[in-house]
Amino acid sequence: MTKVLGFVRVRSFGAARAATIEVHNSIGDVVDQVRTNDEGGFTYYLSPGTWAFRAWDAWGHRGSGEITLTEDEGTANLDLEIS
Repeated sequence: MTKVLGFVRVRSFGAARAATIEVHNSIGDVVDQVRTNDEGGFTYYLSPGTWAFRAWDAWGHRGSGEITLTEDEGTANLDLEIS
C-alpha cells in the first residue's frame, strides 16, 4: 500500500476546507469518499494501480486528478485545484 497525501485548493482562494474527495478505481467504480480537513488535506492508503480523484465543495468548485502508483512507493503526493 502507498500512502497518498493529498491537498485541495480553490483557485485564488487557498485551502478547500470540507471539500468532498471521491476516489475511483481504474474501471471507474467509486471506492471511497472523504472530506478534506481545515487545511484542505486528505490521506488515503491505496494499492498499486491508477486512481482517479474528483473533488468538489459546497460553493460549486469542481476539479479532478489522477495518480498512478507502483509497488515501490511509500508515500505519494497529489495536489488538486478546483475552480
